[in-house]
Amino acid sequence: MPTIEISGQNLLDAVKQLAPEEFDAFIERALSLRAKSTPSTLSALETKLIFRINRGLSEELSKRYGRLRQRLKKKLLTADEHQELLELTREAESRDADRAAALLELAKMRNVPARILMKQIGIKPPPAHG
Repeated sequence: MPTIEISGQNLLDAVKQLAPEEFDAFIERALSLRAKSTPSTLSALETKLIFRINRGLSEELSKRYGRLRQRLKKKLLTADEHQELLELTREAESRDADRAAALLELAKMRNVPARILMKQIGIKPPPAHG
């Protein structure tokens, strides 16, 4: 395959002309090229951040949260259950905020937009609670 030499500035000028969705696809492909050339070993800090990103409510607490939300919708919640729901909501929101902070920190470390990082390493948005 023949190679074409192009200056960085000419490449940037060409990229500026792309439609937004084409630009995003180009950036994603360019970053994946760079990712392939770097070792796949995670640093200790990256490992910690990924752990925080993946840390959500336990399956048991998620199920309980869902049941309480259903009881709330049906107006069957007792005062104790209401208090429990508030505590679980605070916990879920706190973990979601921590996930977002860790995701942004990892994206900044890797110098990529968060949504592209999420695609690169297979991070899905957090599940909806309830």
